[in-house]
Amino acid sequence: MTKTALPLLLGLSLCAALSACNSKTSANEKNFGAAITQYFDKKGEMCLDPVTWPVDVYETDLRQQKLYPDGVAGQMAALESAGLAKGEDMEVAGALAGGPKLKVRRYTMADAAKPFLHANAGQPPRMCWGRKSLDKVLRWADPAKVGDHDESAVIYTYTLSNVAPWARKPQIKEAFPILGRTIDGEHRQKEKLYVKLTPQGWEGLGLND
Repeated sequence: MTKTALPLLLGLSLCAALSACNSKTSANEKNFGAAITQYFDKKGEMCLDPVTWPVDVYETDLRQQKLYPDGVAGQMAALESAGLAKGEDMEVAGALAGGPKLKVRRYTMADAAKPFLHANAGQPPRMCWGRKSLDKVLRWADPAKVGDHDESAVIYTYTLSNVAPWARKPQIKEAFPILGRTIDGEHRQKEKLYVKLTPQGWEGLGLND
C-alpha cells in the first residue's frame, strides 16, 4: 500500500463513521431530542380534563371537599376562585318523582375561561393552561427490535411555556394534582417517551394517534 493510499483510506473510514453518527437513524442525543420536540410540537399542549357544563355539586360532595380537595367540589371551587367558573346555589329535582328537592351548587363556565378552550377534531373542548417542550435529554435505552422496527425509551426533563397565571395558583394546583406536579416538576421531573425508528428517523410512539 502506498503512503498516499493509507491516509486516503483512513479519511474515507472517518467520513463513513461521521456520516453514520450524523445519520437521522442513529441513536444519539440529537436525534432523540428531535423526536421529543416533534412529539411536543403536536402533543405538548397541557390541558385539564374535559368538563361537561353545567356541573352540579351536591351536599355530599361539599362535605368531602376538605378530605378530597381534588374531587369535583374542590375542582369547581378552585376554578371559581380563579374566575373561570361561576357557582350558584339552587334546588333540583331528586331521583324520585315527587320526592324532596336536592340542594346543589351549580357551576357554569365563566367568560374568562373561553380563551383557554381548545378542541381537537372529534374531541370535546378542554381548558388548556400551557405547553410542554424539551429541556434536556438525559439518557436512553439501547434500541431493541420490536416487530418490524427498532424501539427505545428516552428519559428527559421538560420546560413549560405560555403558562396561564391561574394555573400557578396553589388552590388550582391542589385541585388538579397532575397540573400541580407538572408545574412543580419543570426542569427537574424526569419523564420517559418511547420512540420508534422509521425511514425518516426516530419518532415518538403515538405521535399520529
